Amino acid sequence: MLSITMKMMKKNLRMLIPAGIAILIGTAFIAATLLFTNAFDASLREQTTGQFGGSNYAVTADAQSGDDAHDSTVGGLKLNTIAGIGGVEGVRADVTRSVILNTGSQHGSGVALSTSADPKLLPVSIVEGNAPEPDGARQIAIPRKLAEQWNLKVGDTISSHAQHGDDAQDVQATITGLTTDPNNVYGYYNGASVASNDLMVAYSDVASFDAIPATAAYLHIEPAHESTVVAQVKAALSPGLTLQDRAHMEEQAIKSLSSNGGDVTKQFLLAFGVLALVVAALVIANTFQVLVAQRRRTLALLRTIGATKRQLYVSVLEEAGMLGLVSSILGVGVGTGLMALASIATRDQSLGGMRLTLNMSWQVIALPVLFGVAMTVLASVSAARTATSVTPLEAMRPLEISNQHRARVGRAVFGCLFLALGVALALIAIPMNHSKDGDISASALLAGVGGCMLTFIGLAMTALFWLPWLMKGVGAFVSMFGPAAKLANANIQKNPRRIAATGTALLIGVTLISTLATGAAAAKATMNQALDTRYSVDVVAYGPNIPQHAANKVRSERGVGSLLYAKTASAEFTDEQGHAVPTTVIGVPDIAALQSVLNISIDNPAPAFGAGDAIMPLVNNATGASFTFANNTVRLSQTDAEGNPSQHPVDLHVEQRDYKRSAQNNEAVAFVNTALFDDGTFKADGNAMLIKLNVPSDMSLSDVFETIEQDLEVYPNVSVGGPVAERNQWESMVNMMLMLLVALLAVAVVIAVIGVANTLSLSVIERTRESATLRAIGMTRGQLRASLAIEALLISLVTSVVGMVVGTLFGWLGIYIVMSSIADVVYVIDWGTYAIILAIAIVCSLIASVFPARRAVKTPPVEALAEA
Repeated sequence: MLSITMKMMKKNLRMLIPAGIAILIGTAFIAATLLFTNAFDASLREQTTGQFGGSNYAVTADAQSGDDAHDSTVGGLKLNTIAGIGGVEGVRADVTRSVILNTGSQHGSGVALSTSADPKLLPVSIVEGNAPEPDGARQIAIPRKLAEQWNLKVGDTISSHAQHGDDAQDVQATITGLTTDPNNVYGYYNGASVASNDLMVAYSDVASFDAIPATAAYLHIEPAHESTVVAQVKAALSPGLTLQDRAHMEEQAIKSLSSNGGDVTKQFLLAFGVLALVVAALVIANTFQVLVAQRRRTLALLRTIGATKRQLYVSVLEEAGMLGLVSSILGVGVGTGLMALASIATRDQSLGGMRLTLNMSWQVIALPVLFGVAMTVLASVSAARTATSVTPLEAMRPLEISNQHRARVGRAVFGCLFLALGVALALIAIPMNHSKDGDISASALLAGVGGCMLTFIGLAMTALFWLPWLMKGVGAFVSMFGPAAKLANANIQKNPRRIAATGTALLIGVTLISTLATGAAAAKATMNQALDTRYSVDVVAYGPNIPQHAANKVRSERGVGSLLYAKTASAEFTDEQGHAVPTTVIGVPDIAALQSVLNISIDNPAPAFGAGDAIMPLVNNATGASFTFANNTVRLSQTDAEGNPSQHPVDLHVEQRDYKRSAQNNEAVAFVNTALFDDGTFKADGNAMLIKLNVPSDMSLSDVFETIEQDLEVYPNVSVGGPVAERNQWESMVNMMLMLLVALLAVAVVIAVIGVANTLSLSVIERTRESATLRAIGMTRGQLRASLAIEALLISLVTSVVGMVVGTLFGWLGIYIVMSSIADVVYVIDWGTYAIILAIAIVCSLIASVFPARRAVKTPPVEALAEA
């Protein structure tokens, strides 16, 4: 029987190819996902052990001990004592500082590591020059990339300071060497610098290197004497410290993989792989149903010569198993090849600090193959049962696939039940979407997701009933446009089951993409509205010393409507509850200049704005609490760099207006007349630029904002923010996630389009005689091609529109549950994405009809009519 099965597969190979491609894509996706996870796993191991450098042991805080169990400083690690133990070849304190490096005209952030007398203990490589001496003068080894960008070499000097405070002073250091990061441990920082002990002391603002906070150290123990030396080192450790070997630390990192996002990423990506195979299963089931229907005569002959029902059943499953096996193996090869190309393309780069490498494992080969074969076999079970249910006499007649009335009734009942339950859950989630403390209710989120899932399952199960009905309605309209359209409509009505299966496959992908697109669009619109209500200025820039010519440069940029350049001072006042409110004081020449950069009106009525006046906000930026000023007077005290208030406060008459967040950090902003800066009442400690944008149609908000950032990046410690900045970050994050998700879901859509082509191909094969008859009575090849193209268009467009409508409703429900606690939800439709979906549906359906149409028109009418 196996040889007969192989011959039938060979004869119908063309019909099996689309289903095989669907399986290939799904298994390739799963294989690539597993390889990506392997790369993540390997990168985590590499980065974790990379911090050890050439060491094989680490001294760390004991997780079972309290924070005060030991002296958390370099001195408390007793490194000199440990280094004196025989067999300990080197030690290095784990001291790391975030630093700002600059040459006067160039500035950049980075990370600095403490040096070691033995360079092999460093987690970075010294590729030119030498590592800084621990006890030498202020020395530093900087990343080679940075040296090349800034045209620096060994022997030059460079300034740097720690990032921990605004008052940090630049420290000059001699460059003794250049570093690379072979294990990509510090890929996020584009490498790491190595600093001498003296330089680390300057960064840490302590008296000596032993006083620097530290809870870990790395050491290399001679392997030949490891057993005895380890015991001696442990005995020398302070209470609360423990000694762990490199392998143990690596395993700990791998165990924490799920908390670092590895397992979540894997599950997230695998979910899309499984989705792709579920869509593929619909294509496969459709293919095998028609294959069995076409082989009725062959099956009847096999039954006549003695084949049992079980043999026919097993024959169909064997065919499915062989198709699944071959396609899955090819899919694993394709997935591996794609990952290999990705690793080559990103060899010198990293993704979020992760190096993309090809790491094969047995799971990469076994799991996709097993899953692909299992899914294919399961999808063919219905067809196998159909093969055994047809008697030889019935099979000799040209009957359609059996009606299976009971199955249809059961599907209708359960589908309607799921639909009702899903809609009910979704409606219940709306009123219960928030808990008493204003956070998102977990039960509401669960109800909403469950409701959407059940609704969608119900729609998919009942598609056999409503999808052909919709197609019939649309087809009735289309059939008025000529014989080709009328023929396409008639062909669609012939086999509603196949049309429903094909449409459901496409419905899954389109609905999910529409849900994501609508959710992303509504999230961005909602967040933008929330940001607009939280800010009254488009862009704000603050810095200790922004020159006037920098403001002039920004003012001249396209997209900048108006700009207010002002002096600023830090101050505070005491509110009615007795709390000190940190305040940014901004000197403004007049109300007109201030109004020109604000998005709200403050001059109706026009406030008094003399030397004794101040304009204050209605609410606290940080808490939202209302400000109330007794006798309309505020007492402002300027504060110094340490936050200490001046002994000479100034009382000003207050006019309150509803402006919000005109400064990024402080709780309030007070606008005063510039005369108060001119006469010395307030001493300027910085400058501000308040900017209102007027973005032309050929530019975006992010373009203008990035230009402003570039103009100001040469000035140290200048912060640029405002609603445009937050909106830019928010939209970038949402767009990036949306691009990833849509790219993943596109796999399912591609498979569904293959299903459309498969349906048309099978339909053409079944209608060979019919097509030949139409050709014989005068239908042209063009009309026959057009009928198949219209048939594909009807399937794709009707399913896509339904998917977009359902996806929009799902997206709105999700965004309401998630975001209604922080802002009024804006319900929008992403018409651009929907237009792209429809355009892709049209193009793909036309492409899908090309090969079936060629098959339909290439056979001469006489030969086709003569076929048995």
